[in-house]
Amino acid sequence: MKTKFAFFILTATALGALFGYFFPETGVAIKPLGDAFIRLIKMVVIPVIVTTLLVGITGVGDIKRMGRVGVKTILWFEIITTLILFIGLAVGNVLKPGNGTDLSSLPHSDISTIAANTSIVMDGKTLLLNIIPTNIIDALAKSDLLAVIFFCVMFGIALVSIQQEAKPVIHFLEAASKASFRLVNMVMTVAPIGVFSLMAATIGKYGIGVLLPLIKLVGAAYFGLALILFVLFPLVALFLKVRIIEAYRLVWDLMIVGAATGSTETVVPQLMQRLEKFGVPKYITSFVIPAGMPLNSDGTTLYLTVAGLFIAQAFGVEMSWSQQLIMVLFFIVTSKGIAAVPSSSMVVLLATATAVGLPSEGVALILGIDRIIDMARTAVNVVGHVFSCIAVAKWEGVFRSDSDSEQEYRSGNEQSVPDSAAT
Repeated sequence: MKTKFAFFILTATALGALFGYFFPETGVAIKPLGDAFIRLIKMVVIPVIVTTLLVGITGVGDIKRMGRVGVKTILWFEIITTLILFIGLAVGNVLKPGNGTDLSSLPHSDISTIAANTSIVMDGKTLLLNIIPTNIIDALAKSDLLAVIFFCVMFGIALVSIQQEAKPVIHFLEAASKASFRLVNMVMTVAPIGVFSLMAATIGKYGIGVLLPLIKLVGAAYFGLALILFVLFPLVALFLKVRIIEAYRLVWDLMIVGAATGSTETVVPQLMQRLEKFGVPKYITSFVIPAGMPLNSDGTTLYLTVAGLFIAQAFGVEMSWSQQLIMVLFFIVTSKGIAAVPSSSMVVLLATATAVGLPSEGVALILGIDRIIDMARTAVNVVGHVFSCIAVAKWEGVFRSDSDSEQEYRSGNEQSVPDSAAT
């Protein structure tokens, strides 16, 4: 059962936190188990995305429609992320999480690896050129989603253009897609073990004490994320004429899995399946969700703004409204297309902080709590993908009626990946 699987994940998360607190060294030592689970998920996600996207494009057979979907997807991403950035500005200016922070009590983390990647996000021409892969095998190996999507769209167009001759390839892709989802079922059976070890390692490494000096930042970030979940998304649901309770019921357990692992990738296959049952066509879910991972991380977007203001306030840097708007513009530009970069959110924060004159050591001070906040922002990212898919489907006029889609979702719910994984 779906609820049973979510209970296993919640239990594993709580037990992992307790284990890491009471046995920190052992908690850190078992982290390879969690890393192995994440690697298993990463192993599966790219085959799922590639096969599903190609099957979706060839199933539509209409290149103009896919072009419309692409344009509408990007427009939706930009609208939502811009709104969230301004919510982050409001939260940071009202709550002022950086005021009164004792900088001497904070541990300084090593950001040399993060700093080495900042040049990537500041070079706009390189970011645009990297969307076009010179070697698709290399792009697949690096999980460079924008490059993979670009290749799949072009290859899908080529398959559509040769019509009957493409049928053997399409049949192969359909079989490969089904096999990939079956492989997801197998991998998710070990999810509780992976979640337990990841949580134990996080608490064991950083401890609860790291939260205390930065509790205002954690509180401000969680408050902002709560505004997205309980104010912005309900307004979006009202605009889209979708019942917010049904949307949250669709993915509440996937939010738990994403939060526990700190990775949206862990729930991508299940999210695609459920949204398709809920009424969103396969060709939309297979395009919007992969594109949204590097381009539409709602929770991460909120945190970047709050963290940027925290650094300014903690170091006593006065930022005028015009300077804050410039910072937002930098976040809009630098946060696109770097999902393949390790610690991408921290890379974006460091690059933007440096560009707008904020001290780079501020990033080193908050790196220790990034995993704690990452849990909540990943959960928000999962819901953001739901509304992105529904919005594009509604915009295209292909979202099935609420009653039909919800009935099909409920009737097939026990077939979902987490449910089968829990049995």
